[in-house]
Amino acid sequence: GENYSGHSLITKQSVRSLVYEGFRTLRLNLNFLNRDNKKQVYLVTSTIGSEGKTYIAENLSIVFAKSGKKTLVMGADLRKPKIYADFGIDNKIGISSHILSDNELSEIIISSEIENLDIIVSGPSPDNPSDLLISDKFREMMEKLKKNYDIIIIDTPPLGLVSDSLTLMDFSDVNLYVTRQNFTKKGLLTYVNDMHRNDRLGNLHIVFNDV
Repeated sequence: GENYSGHSLITKQSVRSLVYEGFRTLRLNLNFLNRDNKKQVYLVTSTIGSEGKTYIAENLSIVFAKSGKKTLVMGADLRKPKIYADFGIDNKIGISSHILSDNELSEIIISSEIENLDIIVSGPSPDNPSDLLISDKFREMMEKLKKNYDIIIIDTPPLGLVSDSLTLMDFSDVNLYVTRQNFTKKGLLTYVNDMHRNDRLGNLHIVFNDV
């Protein structure tokens, strides 16, 4: 549903709001797909910017954490990071800091004010984001994180603009494709359909945002 509150995070809204309930319903639907209650990695992307992928990723992570799941939300958009601003943290140390410098993984994991929810931001924008995501060290990082969290939610760049999301889909169990009412052009979905028919988008589900 459309968010009239003026706040990006549902923690600043009433737990009885329609938006909050919408995210609980999304969590319920995803749990329905995961009947064995396995650890899951959810990737969130869209065709272009401003369709709400970051908004979906961060609030979905909140409702999973609120349900008692040890949850991590990752800002893997290394080109135009946003998650850090919504959570009121800085972007000085993150994924790029761990992969490209000496920062340990434990140093880039930020404990949020929300119980069970940790955050990893993108860090300073590297010169070669695509190369960073295919590095052995990034793969090692993901394997370690998957062992330590029940739920990992990855916010990614728009799929229609860069290839980073396709690379990150190697690590995800479910891919959420965000479309936005009165914003996403229907013609853009032809691209998604073609990719899906060619089995390029894995376990794909559409999220219809801002209704």
